[in-house]
Amino acid sequence: MSPTTVDVDRSASSADIEVRDYVVNQRNGVKGLVDFLTLTTLPPPYIQPPQERFTSDKILLGSPIPVIDVSDWNDPQVAREICHAATKLGLFQIVNHGIAPEELKGIIAAARGFFELPTEERRRYWRGSSVSETAWLTTSFNPYKESVLEWRDFLKFEYVSQQHDFTATWPLVCKVQVIDHFKRIKPIAEKILKILMNNLNSSIDESNKKTLMGTMRMNFNYYPKCPEPSLAMGTGRHSDINTLTLLLQEDGVLGSLYARATEDGDKWIHVPPTPGAIVVNIGDVLQILSNDRYRSVEHCVVVNKCVSRVSIPVFCGPVNESVIEPLPEVLLENNEMARYRKIVYSDYLKGFFERPHDGKKTIESIRLP
Repeated sequence: MSPTTVDVDRSASSADIEVRDYVVNQRNGVKGLVDFLTLTTLPPPYIQPPQERFTSDKILLGSPIPVIDVSDWNDPQVAREICHAATKLGLFQIVNHGIAPEELKGIIAAARGFFELPTEERRRYWRGSSVSETAWLTTSFNPYKESVLEWRDFLKFEYVSQQHDFTATWPLVCKVQVIDHFKRIKPIAEKILKILMNNLNSSIDESNKKTLMGTMRMNFNYYPKCPEPSLAMGTGRHSDINTLTLLLQEDGVLGSLYARATEDGDKWIHVPPTPGAIVVNIGDVLQILSNDRYRSVEHCVVVNKCVSRVSIPVFCGPVNESVIEPLPEVLLENNEMARYRKIVYSDYLKGFFERPHDGKKTIESIRLP
């Protein structure tokens, strides 16, 4: 069916219900919506309240994101730069990390390949009825809990190395590239975590490896063209709740990813797509383990009127049964009290996913008075 040009009636609550039903309940996603309709206005379910919209006056100019050359992981300067960035901003980019440019382009192409599949094929992976136990597709962030939807679909993969056939039902259009990207990213994540833990007078060993990187998950994020990007958000403001995230941005799409400049105030720094670079951001778990030495950075994604965009984060985090609390060696070294109560990671996950993106409220919920 050819796309139909539509100017959505924003005042009609029935339009809101129909769009949500089509996107969420009928499992078409926002990609299916923009393929079916040529929209001239933003549908009501996607219009953010004024306080959540991203405006140019919120951008802090002249504050570049650190770009760290990691060609020699044993160079003390590399460790210093990584730890400084993790402390001050909670985010940095790495280059010369060992993954070839053509391999990075290959995984981006694979992600686009999935979202270019017919709707019926993408639907086979919809969350709740996916043909795979370790790969599933959904839209927005938590579409059943959000009053306003995010302009994004994403396909999530879970890397379960102890299961021999966990990739058997992954989409053929991207299966090989996803497996290879997981394998290439894992040693890079481990090197970064080793540096960050050494800076806390700790280390990675069998006693804590499952807490630091016991799980690995990957998203294919897809942000379609948006008719009124100033009213929408691709991904709302949040910090990642895991240990470490390694993100690949698609080259050439500027003005998409922003990180909060400081914990207080509403200024944001642009994170430009740097060819060949991987964006690394600190998650809540590292902020808790370090007792606030490291900062889990709040970030958001805005959308574009002229082009769609793909991004691919890999999330390293604890296994569900891990107990998260400030490290004893951090507290002893500085003779300080713990700033967070201990919590089982599965409970932390539950608190995060039960509500829409809302900044850093999840980590603040376990902060001690």
